[in-house]
Amino acid sequence: MKGRKLGVGEIPPNIMEEILQGIRCMTWGEAVLVAQDGVLVQVEFSEKRRVDRWDDAPPPSDCHAAACRRLAGKIRQEFSALSFGRLTIVVKQGRVTQMERTEKQRFTGLDGEGI
Repeated sequence: MKGRKLGVGEIPPNIMEEILQGIRCMTWGEAVLVAQDGVLVQVEFSEKRRVDRWDDAPPPSDCHAAACRRLAGKIRQEFSALSFGRLTIVVKQGRVTQMERTEKQRFTGLDGEGI
């Protein structure tokens, strides 16, 4: 991986495994994949702790091999549609509940550069 540039929409298997592992370990939070020119440049994990459930043990992950493959496929599908922006995978009570895709669009040539 080191020294090799990723292709557009590519998420290498070792990075996907890290993403899935981060999601499996999370009870409340988000995993964010950042794209520039359609290329994965950054992965962020943000775990939240619910004060009203501070002492609760995280529920065991229900991500069996088939479920993890489906989730990985959905992550790849959604990420491949991004040029500039973020794919946010939201985890609530130890389960992926939604994905949010935020795409940035830059405008040039309108009264100068940008808006």
